[in-house]
This record gives sequence, C-alpha cells and structure tokens, in this order.
Amino acid sequence: MSLNRFARTCRNCVVVMAMFAAACGGDPEKLKREYLTAADAYVGREQYAEAIIEYRKAIEQDGRFGEARYKLALAYIKVNDGNRALDEAVRAADLLPEDVDAQIQAANLLVLAGRYADAQDRANAVLERQPNEVRATVVLGNALAGLKDLDGAVAQLEEAIRLDPTRAGSYTNLATLQLNAGRLKEAETAYREAVDKAPDSVPTRLALSQFYWLTSRLEEAERELQVALQAEPRNVLGNRFAAAYYQATGHADKAEQYFRAAVDADGSSRARLALADYYIAAGRVPEATTTLQALVSDKTVGSTAKVRLASLDYDAGRVDAAAAAIDAFLKEQPRNVEALLVKASMLFDQKQLDEALARATAATAVDPTSAPAHFAKGRILAAQARREEAKDAFNAVLKVNPRAASAQVELSKLYLQTGATASAVSYAGAAITSDPRRADARLVLARGLIVRGEYTQAESVLKELVAAIPQVATVHAQMGLLHLARKENAAAMASFRRALDLDPMELEAVHGIVALDLTSGRREEAFGRLRALLDREPNHAGLLALAGNAYLATANLAEAESLLTRAIAADPKLLDAYSNLGQVYLRQNRIDDARREFERRAGLESRPVTSLTMVGLIYQMQKRTAEARQAFERVVALDPKAPIAANNLAWIYAENGGNLDVALQHAQAAYAVTPDSATTADTLGWIYFKKELYPYAIKTFGRAVELDPKNPTLHYHLGLAYARSGDAGRARTTLETALRLRPDFEGAADASKVLAGL
Repeated sequence: MSLNRFARTCRNCVVVMAMFAAACGGDPEKLKREYLTAADAYVGREQYAEAIIEYRKAIEQDGRFGEARYKLALAYIKVNDGNRALDEAVRAADLLPEDVDAQIQAANLLVLAGRYADAQDRANAVLERQPNEVRATVVLGNALAGLKDLDGAVAQLEEAIRLDPTRAGSYTNLATLQLNAGRLKEAETAYREAVDKAPDSVPTRLALSQFYWLTSRLEEAERELQVALQAEPRNVLGNRFAAAYYQATGHADKAEQYFRAAVDADGSSRARLALADYYIAAGRVPEATTTLQALVSDKTVGSTAKVRLASLDYDAGRVDAAAAAIDAFLKEQPRNVEALLVKASMLFDQKQLDEALARATAATAVDPTSAPAHFAKGRILAAQARREEAKDAFNAVLKVNPRAASAQVELSKLYLQTGATASAVSYAGAAITSDPRRADARLVLARGLIVRGEYTQAESVLKELVAAIPQVATVHAQMGLLHLARKENAAAMASFRRALDLDPMELEAVHGIVALDLTSGRREEAFGRLRALLDREPNHAGLLALAGNAYLATANLAEAESLLTRAIAADPKLLDAYSNLGQVYLRQNRIDDARREFERRAGLESRPVTSLTMVGLIYQMQKRTAEARQAFERVVALDPKAPIAANNLAWIYAENGGNLDVALQHAQAAYAVTPDSATTADTLGWIYFKKELYPYAIKTFGRAVELDPKNPTLHYHLGLAYARSGDAGRARTTLETALRLRPDFEGAADASKVLAGL
C-alpha cells in the first residue's frame, strides 16, 4: 500500500521510521523455513546457484540453522566450490552434533583441506556413538595418515604467524581437541609402536609430538620434540617444527634458538628470512634490520627483504623514505604481492581507501591463495562500509588458511553490525576456540550475547576480561552496556566512568554515560561532557556523530544538523550519519534535503536496500510516484522480498495502470515476509480485488481487519469485496462498521455510495 494510504499523513521522520521498522518485521522462524523450502525446490531442479542464494537467506534469519548450513554445503559441492562447502559443512556439523551424515561430510572435507586433526575429531565422535560406521572408520584412517605430513603442517603454522605476527598463538585450534577414549588411544599406540621400532627417527618422533600437541598433552608433546632434537640437533624440519610449536603455544621467547639452529643447519636465505620475521614479530627491530640488510642482494629472498625493510622504516615513522622505497620497488616489480600490500597499508593509514583497495585487489589477483592479501582487502572494504564484500574477503582468508582467527573476529564484527547476531556469536566462538586468550574475540562475543539478551553468558565473558585486562577501557565500557541493558543504571554509570578514566575518548562509554545523563534529566552535564571532548578532538568523526545524535534526541535540530554535517565531512564513509541527518531534515519538513542524504548513503553502500527504501518513501510523501516506483524497483532488484519496497511497488502498479500479475507477485512476496502486517494483507487483498478474484480478496481483507480492527479503510475494502461477490448482507454490515469507526475517513464517500446501492 502507498505511504499516504497506510498512514495518511507523515509529517515527520518519527512516523516514517516507525512505519519502516514495523513493516520490516516478520517471524524469522517462518521466514527461514520458507527460504529453505524454496532452496530445496531449486535443488530438485538442479538449479544450484539459485538454491545457494535461498539457503543463505535462511541462514541470515537464523545463523544456527544447521539443516540449512548442511544443505548449503552440499550445494556448494555441486558447483565445485570446495572452500565454501568446507566452511558450511563444519558449521553444520557443530550445530548438528547427532547428525552422522553432517559429521562425516564435514570430516571428509576437512581431510581434503588438510585439516587432519579436526577430521580425526569428527570421525572419533561418530565412532563413539556408532562403532561400526564404516564411513567414519575410513575418514579416521585418512586423517591419521594425514597427520604425518609434518612439513605441510609446519608450513601452515608459519604462514598463519606471518599473517598476524602479534598473535602467534591465535591460528591453531590444535590444543582444543578433546582426548577421546578408544580410537585416539589406538592411534597413540600406533605412534608409539612406530617410535619403538625407530627410536632415532626424527620424523617419527615429531609425528608423535604433533599427536600429543593435537590432543592437548603439551608436556608430552614438548618431551618428544626435545628427544627428536637431541637425536639430530641440526635437523631443519625439527627446528622449524620447534619454532612453530613454541610460537603457537605462547612461548615465543623460546623459539629464537630454533630459528637460529635452522639457520646454522641449513644456511639458506629462507631460513634467515624466517629468523628476521621472528625478530619483527618480537619487536626486535635492530636484529631484524641487520638480518634483512644481509639478504637484500639475495636472488631468492632479496625482494622480500627490501619490502620488509621499507615496512620497518614506515613503522619507525620514516614515512616518506618508506613510501619512496616501495614506489620505486613497485615500478620494477608491479606484481610483487608483499610490496602491493605494504603500499595498501600505507594508503589505508592515510585514509586513501579507494587507492588502498586497488592495491589489495591487485595483490589478490596476482596470488589468489594469499591470505594476507584477502585479509587486507577485507579490512579496507569494512572501512568503506561495504560489508557484504568484506565478508567475502574474510571468508576467502579462511578458505586459504582455516587457522586465521583474525578473519573470524572481523567476520563476527561485520555480522554484529548488520544485526545477524547468531552468526556474530558463532564466528566469535570459533575464534575463541582457536585461542581462548583472544580478548577482541571475547569482546565481540559479549556484544553479540548482550544484543541477544543472553546477559548471564555475557557477564561471564566480561568478568573474565575485566580480571585479565583491567586497564583496557573498552572492557569496562562493554560491562557498562551490559548493566544498561539490565536497567542497572548505577552500576552502568560506574563502569562507564571507569572506562573514561582509562580513555576519555572511549566512545561506547561516552555514549552510555550521555544516554544516562539525558534520561535522568541531566542535560547540561551530558552536553557539557560532549563539548569538552569536542574541544579536545574537534574533527573526531565518531564523536561528532555521537554528539549530533544526542542533540537530535533532544530536538535541538540546528545543532544536530551542524554536528552531523561535520561528522560526514570528517569521515564520508560514516553511513549512519547520513541517515540521522536525513531524520533531522524530515523533522524540519526539508523533504528534498532528507532524500538527498539517503541517496548519498545509498551511493556508498554495495546493497542499499534500506536507504533506497527511504528514498522511495520520501518520493511517495511528495506524490512523485514515478520516482518512487523507480526507487522501489531498484530495491526489489537487490532483494525481491524486501517487504516495504515490494508492498509499495505492488500498490503503485495496481493504482497506476501497471501489470497486475507483476503487482500480485510483489504483494505476495511482501505478505510472505510480513504475514502479521495489516498493510501488506490489505495490499494483497486490493490486487486480488482488482483482478476480480473476490474469494481471495475477502479472505485477505478479512486477515487485515483481524490484525487492525479499528482501521476503517480495511473494513471499507472488505465491504467492497463482499458487495462485488454478491453478499449484500455482509457488505452492509462491514461498510457500516467502517463509517461508524470514522465517518470522514478517506473512502467514506464511496463507502456511503456503495451502501446506498445495496
């Protein structure tokens, strides 16, 4: 239904936004089942690409929908997308622990991906419940065979550490596996027998050491590792394994001797580069610089050494020299991935995001298997608020290196920003499984739990963080938000104040304490705090936006407009500032200005469903039907089930000579998403009425009246349908009800005319 027929008059943004929020509702449980059914139908017709889209929509409604994730994994297999299949299969198996097919599918894909320990864990879980399950036995054998690929395992750990040197322990979930009775005991026996037969074999000892590591028996793992190195102190693989082991288990200080031993034993430039990387990760810049300078003329790693030296210059504040060195290097080697990423990082720091993205994208084109390249691209896209594309980039990281917990954390943040809290919690949990000490993952997890109303679990997470890192302001701010959600205002205020003592620019704490001041009538304290902070940081985009929202909430529209305009100037990618500025203009009845702000926001988004919907609504307020139709058509092209756009577009087609069959499709789509909306029911009924399908019209109008019994227009429409179908008695009763509810409603004259003619 059109905006003016739905609400008759929208004089300010409060009405618009309230209508928008209400119409965007719907039952997620019902929606996910509808998407699942549609996807299954596509699979039946072997239309796997279409099925994938519908399965993903189901998961957007419920990130813990295991059945949809399992079927999505199977669909990805059909289109030969093994990486995405693995990702979804593992999540499905986590969500469906009793489903044997899901566990075995995940285990098989894990073996193919080289994640043998995880595959082994899945297989053992099945065999504990069903000892005679042949498929699980086969998977277990493949997994145990794969665990002997020590060189591959070490290489993956080393690559993970290079991806994020500050979190060397974050990329392995080896220490999280449960020690299962039975099958793992048999595996241990097999490894021990191999060692007994060849006690001086370094590979055999290392295989046993890795087995213990995988099963959380770190003391035994270290013992076997040391026995292997005592047998062959100059064994290159053994020293590489030891260095990776100590870095990944949080003992980076012990790793240096093994890097040095590998250099002494091997003498290769690659071993010396690995030592330099260790020094960089440890913050030992002079040693790293000396080691790298000795490598710049090396034919194998000289280019890498030059790039890393430039990075060290940049980190040390020698920005111009570093930029000049990288630019000169890229002229000689424009396809060097590491140089492209360093340049992208420099541009990112300078907020030249488009140029930074171009370099990162070039790096992924040169080497599609580079996890750092995909990670850099994801970071830039996230900063540009291109969230769906950023998700794809971070998922690409996980396909290349499943141990990259940093990508899982970033995905969790993105899903939280888009309201998909189930997925946010799932990704944060996965990162914590990789490294229980990872504070940023725990913070995102706590945020997701608070949004979901799971306060007890959130409190448990936050208490651990407060105990572990009491000097981090963000932790106290998050605790304040938890108290605020529980309406524990005094405790919330104390937490916010503690956060601001640690960091006066902790914006979540500022937001929380300002909100408490405003709701308690302490306006002067709230705005005084904001003015003081703005005096210190006059161009801080986030603070400007926060202050603008506070003034908007108190109806100081002139000040809100000024601050939000400054926020956008400081950071043009601050999407919410456009929406809030649009609200300011709507409240001032500056409709064209409001529309322009939503259009500006839409221009910055990769999937601007909400922004374009607001543009269409504003055009309808202005009775500019053609422009409204175009805006809504753009929305349904992006999302055919976007309820407001589909509903309003259906009404426009029906009332302006459009194709009624197309109008019916849009109305049905909107009603399927919002079955408890009287508005969408009325629109669907009206199109049935115009198509002379009166029994359908009566049923649908009846549902609308049931949902909103005091709305005279709905009774009027139902009365018209009864009259056209020949049921004069019900038509009379319904039309009289409409006129009794409000004698002057929009269709009153026509209702009286029809009533007189019965």
